[in-house]
Amino acid sequence: MKPVVYAIMYRPAAAFDFDGPRAAPAPAAPVIISSEHAAHGADDHCASNSTPVGIDGGALTRSGRRCRRRHTHMLSLAGRERHARLKLKKYRNTSLARNGRLEHFGYCSSSAHTNFDGEDEPVPTAPPLDILDSVPGYESLGFDAVCVPPPPPEATWSEPSGPPPRDPVHVGGELSEQQARAALLCHVTDHCCYGRGAARHMNIAKINYSSAHHYELQTFTEKRETSWTFVPYSGGEVDSPSCGEAPEPWSVPAEPAQLFHDEVKVMEVPHTASAKDCHRCKGQGSLSCAECHGKGWTRCLSCHGNGWSADSSGYRERCYYCQASAYGDGKQDCLKCNAKGRVACPPCDSYGQVRCYIRLTISWKVTTSEHIVEHSSLPEELIREVSGQVAVEEEAAAVAPLTHYPDAAINLASAQLILEHQQKLCEQRVLAQRHQVRVVPVAEVNYTHKSHSGRFWVYGYENKVHAPDYPDRHCWGCCSLL
Repeated sequence: MKPVVYAIMYRPAAAFDFDGPRAAPAPAAPVIISSEHAAHGADDHCASNSTPVGIDGGALTRSGRRCRRRHTHMLSLAGRERHARLKLKKYRNTSLARNGRLEHFGYCSSSAHTNFDGEDEPVPTAPPLDILDSVPGYESLGFDAVCVPPPPPEATWSEPSGPPPRDPVHVGGELSEQQARAALLCHVTDHCCYGRGAARHMNIAKINYSSAHHYELQTFTEKRETSWTFVPYSGGEVDSPSCGEAPEPWSVPAEPAQLFHDEVKVMEVPHTASAKDCHRCKGQGSLSCAECHGKGWTRCLSCHGNGWSADSSGYRERCYYCQASAYGDGKQDCLKCNAKGRVACPPCDSYGQVRCYIRLTISWKVTTSEHIVEHSSLPEELIREVSGQVAVEEEAAAVAPLTHYPDAAINLASAQLILEHQQKLCEQRVLAQRHQVRVVPVAEVNYTHKSHSGRFWVYGYENKVHAPDYPDRHCWGCCSLL
């Protein structure tokens, strides 16, 4: 008669729950099954390698123990739980998981709610305007910056009856042939692909002299903007409207550190401050954690909230990642809120109140416009890079257009640019203006070299050279690497 062998299998008392975190499993209940039941449905490999063992503690071979654990795991509820976890893991990798639709399984995304408190209403970014104190002169002000036009100037410039005294224009002397060749050789030395032979042996046929006129207008203005703003309030005195009358934006004293230099200064308008409860946390000083939704814990992703982990052979043990959690198995302490469920409120910095006041932003800026008159074929942008003779230079609260300059194009450009600045900067106060005219010497050199004829330009007091068609060029692609 074939002996019947019995094996003891432990079945968990609680079933696997997909809808939420489960508590720690209750003590397992032993279930005794026979070897005939255990061997039913086994594959040939396990049947040929396993050795029946009685309950008297007889030794099992390695293959026999492996097969016994395998069959016991297949018949146990733990195997079905592991199968369910594998299905859940596969489900999480689908597009439904990427779209945040695992809320039924407890994997809620923090972006599913509009605000930290889990409400569907939008998060307020600033205190409501109706709770702010009414300040005379600032009744229609909001949290967006509004430019305040300056008061009308006390006096404007009037064109003088005669031309203002100006220094005579001195144009640089003529360029000799030796100077032109030396400037070209210096230019060739700065280019690795240019040969010096053409510059040494070219025949300079003719040199045409001219002057480029560079007119530049600079306007230094002051712009003032006002808006409501708030900062965390930790206590102390508040300069409220009851302390006095708030001054108008252009009545607040402020001076730039230096003329014709960009600068921005932000200051508080006196007698406009007030302390209010924080609009974000309603005076509590903290917000519900968006990561754990105020619970202080998140579902363990390693064991999927089961609290147990199993290897391929079916051996189960407590999950390493959540076994030390203060909230129980299957739950991990939230790292964002340190398992407290609340985080500090950013607008009030956990104080629960904010101090609202009117902010005044003062901007000093230099607006520059220019016009270049150049009668040769030299590119105009090259004139800006060199020095020349300053023919006209004036600075005043408001300069008058040029009317007696020898070049009529400069006179016309001066009147147009000054009018353009007046129209464009009408919402700003003009503190100072200045304009100048530079005369830059330009020499156009015509040359012949072998069968090639061309030209180059020598310009500025630095004797810069512009030679776009220099004949002795041997570029092997190294210029593109520099």
